[in-house]
Amino acid sequence: MAKKMLQSWQGTLAVIGVDWGDSGKGRLTDDLGARADIIARFNGGANTGHTVENQYGKFALHIIPSGIFNQKAKCLVGRNVAVDLESLVLEMSALTKAGVSYKNLLIDEQASLVMPWHKMRDGLREKLRSAKIGTTGRGVGPAYADRTERVGLLVKDLLKPDFAGKIEEEVKIQNKFYDLNLNAKEIVRRYQKYQTKVKNFIGKTTLIIREAQKAKKNILFEGAQGYFLDIDAGTYPYVTSSNPGVVGIARSFDIHTSEINEVIGITKAYTTRVGEGPMPTKITGEVGRKIVDVGREVGTTTGRERAVGWLDSVLIKEAARANKLTALAVTKLDVLTNISKLKLCISYELNGKSMDYIGHDAEFLSKVRPVYKEVGGWAEDISSLRSFADLPKNAQNYIRVIEKITKVPVKFISVGPKRGEIIYL
Repeated sequence: MAKKMLQSWQGTLAVIGVDWGDSGKGRLTDDLGARADIIARFNGGANTGHTVENQYGKFALHIIPSGIFNQKAKCLVGRNVAVDLESLVLEMSALTKAGVSYKNLLIDEQASLVMPWHKMRDGLREKLRSAKIGTTGRGVGPAYADRTERVGLLVKDLLKPDFAGKIEEEVKIQNKFYDLNLNAKEIVRRYQKYQTKVKNFIGKTTLIIREAQKAKKNILFEGAQGYFLDIDAGTYPYVTSSNPGVVGIARSFDIHTSEINEVIGITKAYTTRVGEGPMPTKITGEVGRKIVDVGREVGTTTGRERAVGWLDSVLIKEAARANKLTALAVTKLDVLTNISKLKLCISYELNGKSMDYIGHDAEFLSKVRPVYKEVGGWAEDISSLRSFADLPKNAQNYIRVIEKITKVPVKFISVGPKRGEIIYL
């Protein structure tokens, strides 16, 4: 990738968030998806939101892959996605209203269904916690828990004659063990309507991936959230319930990570986090307020304001190591315009010692002190620029410092929110 343009990618490519999510994966997938034959979502559920703004309008997608706007590509929802049918049907309606077809959408029959009791349990658990974890309340965690316990309903159950009976049986269990007040008949009626809308979009996605590999087609894997929300590698317990890194691709589609040709790590030009959990580089005061306001840092799914921080290269380096990144995509560089001095976290210190990131340990991350490198900012408007050479010298330097610290080449820079407002390197 070092000598090639990301714009002309071929083979099998994955887009991975190298932070806590909200980094612009939808935007990048929409752009890169123009070259894809297959676009496959592999983790998460309606607790994620990918914002796409293009000639069709502005969309917040939660289940449907962001590459849906490439009408020639097949868009797959893998078996390790937690499928919220309410969200899915709303997304379908929004696309129909905008004149965008989703005829090439396919949802894996083995994916878990997020049911009303999952959402209720999610909210109750968070309400009773003395220390909140910042769940979105979309029921994704309980749905994954039921999958692990081998009791959850799957997408394929929608097509079975006894689906109503399965719901009635499960409602009895949920009402008894969790003291819920669920109405089985009401849920059955609602899900029968969903079934009518989605039944023609259910199938086996792993077979399509295998055939595409044999035919040497372009496959784009779209992740949700960021690597440091990974259930195993993230800042536990302030994590999600799935694997946003390349491991999640293997879990959804039965391919080995060595079969992925390029892994693109995506981050904003600064760091953000929504919900609870430690963030060593958090910015407060006037600069933090400016970044929130100019960057419109409000969660797509939750509507909560995101915390902002200086770019944390310690996290990026760890994500690069664990996911074997071949390139970086840096979004929202334009948001940093008119900030005179910028900082990049180059290392952590704890008790006078230099420390690397330790996974699955939020307590550790809450204790470290960030060590910064300071670089100059710029005042010029960069939103209309399409060449790296045209960027202000300090903006160029900022990107080169990121490359030098992380040892990963930057191949994509966004300088505005719309499709086309980008620089390829």
